Amino acid sequence: GYYGFGGPKVTADRPLGYDRPLCWIPREHDGSSGGQVWVTGNRWGPLAKQMLHLSYGRCQMCLVLREAVKGVVQGGTYKFPLVFESGVMRGRFSPHDGQLYLSGLRGWQCAATKDGCIQRVRYTGKPADLPVGLNVRKDGLVLRFSRPVDRQAASDPDNFHVEQWNYRYSSNYGSKDYKVSDPNRTGRDEVEVFGVRMLDDRTVFLEVEEVRPVMQMGISYAIKAVDGVDVRQTIYNTINAVP
Repeated sequence: GYYGFGGPKVTADRPLGYDRPLCWIPREHDGSSGGQVWVTGNRWGPLAKQMLHLSYGRCQMCLVLREAVKGVVQGGTYKFPLVFESGVMRGRFSPHDGQLYLSGLRGWQCAATKDGCIQRVRYTGKPADLPVGLNVRKDGLVLRFSRPVDRQAASDPDNFHVEQWNYRYSSNYGSKDYKVSDPNRTGRDEVEVFGVRMLDDRTVFLEVEEVRPVMQMGISYAIKAVDGVDVRQTIYNTINAVP
C-alpha cells in the first residue's frame, strides 16, 4: 500500500490520499519501526498465530491485536515490558526450539546501548497477563486477556481510561495530535467509559459514548488478574471501520 512519502496522493481508489494502515502507532510507543514477524508453532502458548511488531527506534517489541470489520483490517499494539540491547529489526522463530530470535543494530535516532545484538525471547510457560484480543463494537470495545481477570476490578469503570486523537497527514515530517471534536485544535479527547461488564472470565466489554473511525485511540487500564497480580497496560489502536 501507499502510506507516506511525498504526502497525500488522491486517486479514485484512494480518496484519503493514502491506504489506511492496520494501525497507527504513536511516536512515544515506536519512533522508528523495524519489521514484523508471525508467531509460529505451539511453543508460545496464548500468543500462538499472533503478529509481533519490532521497534528499531525504541529497541522494543509490540504485540499486534488484529480484527477485520466489513473486510477492513484494523487493530492496535501492546508494548511488551522488554528492552533489547540494540534496535531490533529482524525476528525469526526457530524451527528447532520454537522460540523467537532477534537481531538489531544501532544507528540514527535509536535508543540502543550496543552497536548490535542477537537475542532470544522465549515463553517459559509461567503465567503471563497479556491482552490477546481487541474488537470494536458500535457501542463499545471488547478486550480479551490471556488469563482470567478479577471480576471486581475489571467491572469498575474508574479502572479504565480511553482517549482518542487524529493526525494531520501531509508531506511534513510527523504530525501533532489533533482533537477529534475539533480538527483544528491540538490535543486529545477523553472518551467517557459509561460502564464495564464481564463477558466471560477473561473478556471485558467497555461501553463508551461514541465509537467512530479514528486514527489513534489509547486504552489504559489498571486491573488485577484472578490471582491478585496487578495488570497495568495501555493499548494504542486505530479504528478504520465500525460494525
